[in-house]
Amino acid sequence: MTILSLSHILAFISSPVSEQHSRPFVFAVAQFSLWLPLAAIGIGFKSVVGERTSGSIRILLGQPGTRRNVVFGTYLGRLLILTTTIILALIIVGIVVTIEFGDLGSITDVIGGIIALFLFALAWIGLVVGASSVVASETRAIGLVIGVYTLVEPLWQNLVLRLFALIFTGTIQTPSQASVFYSLENPTWYLYVNRLSPTEAFNAARYYIPELLEGLWYGTAISGPTLPNLFGIAVLIGWATVPVYLGYRQFERVDLG
Repeated sequence: MTILSLSHILAFISSPVSEQHSRPFVFAVAQFSLWLPLAAIGIGFKSVVGERTSGSIRILLGQPGTRRNVVFGTYLGRLLILTTTIILALIIVGIVVTIEFGDLGSITDVIGGIIALFLFALAWIGLVVGASSVVASETRAIGLVIGVYTLVEPLWQNLVLRLFALIFTGTIQTPSQASVFYSLENPTWYLYVNRLSPTEAFNAARYYIPELLEGLWYGTAISGPTLPNLFGIAVLIGWATVPVYLGYRQFERVDLG
């Protein structure tokens, strides 16, 4: 993930537009987070179901502990692995950006970008571990998480949002995404529905959270649409908690014999 992120950042640095870029850290966070979902899938899709198919789950449950401990302990363990990867990536990216631009940008950009990235990581680990808790085989687990990834990543703009547009407007035309994070120019339904995707919620949060911190610390005005962006943050928290909770409930009921 770190290598792929750096390749995107280096491409950005070499472009003429980058010379005028005023928020390098916010941009850098967006670049390597493009690969975070795949990293989360690789780290977590076998987390619970792998123990189940290998039979080691019986040993774990034979010791002091419960199925809840297995699921949520696995969740925290996989989150720790992904967080370690993110920290290493941030260190490398921070060095590259500082060398090129002289600094990382404002402190609110750095802290806000890290918070947004951590919420994004929580969302994907919650989704993947939840899926791993629901199914009975590794094949089904990877199929489920890849299916969800496909819907909320490559197919989100061209299929899912168009279906929502058909429901809300009667056509499959979607508004321009250019100002969706900064203004209320787009229709209300679009500002909220678009943020149901964890990626789009993150893309909004990496701009909004720094502005929110700046407003709280320095009293400056927040230019972005407040309610849709708060909704997007709530969506990330929802992706981080609801799938793993539903996975735990299903795992608690299943017969492991």
